Amino acid sequence: MIQKILLVVLIVIPSFTIAQNRIDTKGKKQGIWEKHYPSGALMYKGNFKDGYPFGEMKRYYDTGELKAKLFFSEKGKKSKAELFSKKGELLAKGNFYNRKKDSTWNYFDAKKRIRAIETFAAGKKQGVCKYLFKNGAVSEIITYASGIKNGSWKRYYPNEKILFETNYVNGKLNGSFISRYKNGVVEVSGTYKKGKKHGKWKTYSPDGKCKATIVYQNGIASNQEQLDAKQQEALKQMDAQKDLLTDPEKYQDNPDGYMQKLREKRAKKKKQ
Repeated sequence: MIQKILLVVLIVIPSFTIAQNRIDTKGKKQGIWEKHYPSGALMYKGNFKDGYPFGEMKRYYDTGELKAKLFFSEKGKKSKAELFSKKGELLAKGNFYNRKKDSTWNYFDAKKRIRAIETFAAGKKQGVCKYLFKNGAVSEIITYASGIKNGSWKRYYPNEKILFETNYVNGKLNGSFISRYKNGVVEVSGTYKKGKKHGKWKTYSPDGKCKATIVYQNGIASNQEQLDAKQQEALKQMDAQKDLLTDPEKYQDNPDGYMQKLREKRAKKKKQ
């Protein structure tokens, strides 16, 4: 009796394994497939049809937590994706086409609020990308063309009033730059030319009075010595504002890292 049971087990186990990772006579993957990390932990499990991923696939961290859900169509070319943190939080949701980000991607914080909306074409940012405060108000809008900043760039206060606005041409700041106080009064105004300050740059007090004027020639100030240390520092801070928000482009393949970096920067800003 025991020998018969063992015989059945020996027959069932290999047939089950073959059913999971099966290759047909043409060398194409068919049915359910699994892949594991060197540690033995499950890396992914999904369906294949004629060699292409088909339907739902789940990917996991090497520690066992769900990393991504993907739903494939069009012979594996297109997939809808949901990406998760190790804590189970939804980090990002969007589409891939030919394994590259495509159309609209939404990024979420720990409380499931949308914090970024980016659009892609062939894996590169294309069109208007928006970044949001936790209350849902727009914090920043940047326009891209083939992955390069090209067009309007605006940042806002949480009350939706404009903080500053300027423009990019082929990845370089070009054209007018205007920043404002929370009351809407202009704080700094000037012009960029091919990524460098050019012409007159003015700083204003909250009541609209001009505090200082600097004339630039291709990024070099002609009357820098006339400014006191405080005014110079204020201008440096305004010049650095464009780098305050982590660029999600650096985290295209790691939205968890992007959202974590964003949280750290905002936490640091609150402490200041």
